[in-house]
Amino acid sequence: MRPHEVRRLTVIQHVLEGSLSVAQAAALLQLSTRQVLRIKKRVLEEGEKGVIHKNRGRRPSHALPEALKQQIVSLYHTDAYRGCNDTHFTELLAEREGIVVSTSTVRRVLRAAGIAPVRKHRAPRPHRMRRRKSQAGLLWQMDASTFDWLEDRGPRLTLHAAIDDATGQVVGAMFCPTECLEGYWAVLHLGISSYGIPVGLYVDRHTIFRSPKAEHLTLEEELAGVQPDSARTRCCRTGHFPFICPLSAGQRADRTALGHAPRPFDARIAPAPRLDP
Repeated sequence: MRPHEVRRLTVIQHVLEGSLSVAQAAALLQLSTRQVLRIKKRVLEEGEKGVIHKNRGRRPSHALPEALKQQIVSLYHTDAYRGCNDTHFTELLAEREGIVVSTSTVRRVLRAAGIAPVRKHRAPRPHRMRRRKSQAGLLWQMDASTFDWLEDRGPRLTLHAAIDDATGQVVGAMFCPTECLEGYWAVLHLGISSYGIPVGLYVDRHTIFRSPKAEHLTLEEELAGVQPDSARTRCCRTGHFPFICPLSAGQRADRTALGHAPRPFDARIAPAPRLDP
């Protein structure tokens, strides 16, 4: 007897003893009162077997005959059908042999016979990276990466960096104790001083760049075009280069910054980085 049948029998016995009402039993078993009465009647007539479903152990009326299963497997091993995929083989069975079954049935019969699919399921494709810009200066990516750069020689530091999306060149980098506005300002100042003002900036959805109020705009505010900005975003909009805040962070900037940053081994033999811009 299965666990749910044991529980059902216990509840029905309480109903027969009078300690539970039919409505209470129906609520406990998540059944209708009519079902509970039906089960109660079967238990009175058959005993414990009354809670076991009558189809237990029976062959379903719509089950595929064993002879037909063997015929499908034998046909697949012939030269005419060997190498067909499941869908094509199903179509050929109906067209040439008059065997009309579903593709899922054919697939189940072939797998049960140890016949592997012709083509395995393709592995999921990795996230396709956005195409780079065509010219330097059109877009800079900015991000920060916190790491134990100094190992045991000092605290964990956060490397702020900006790269040019078209060329992959690091236009500015700066160490700070944490990810902060000052670090991004210093990186942006270094980049603009050396390469000029970019057309746009590609950043993550950190509150440094995007106000948390943007997630809670009313319908009227959205229709009116209200865009709550952080202090940095307002300054950059004044400078006429917009922010792009996608759902995913600027992974290209993060990876490039890590690739250009000193490895922990190199940091051991190099002077400790300055934290002031």
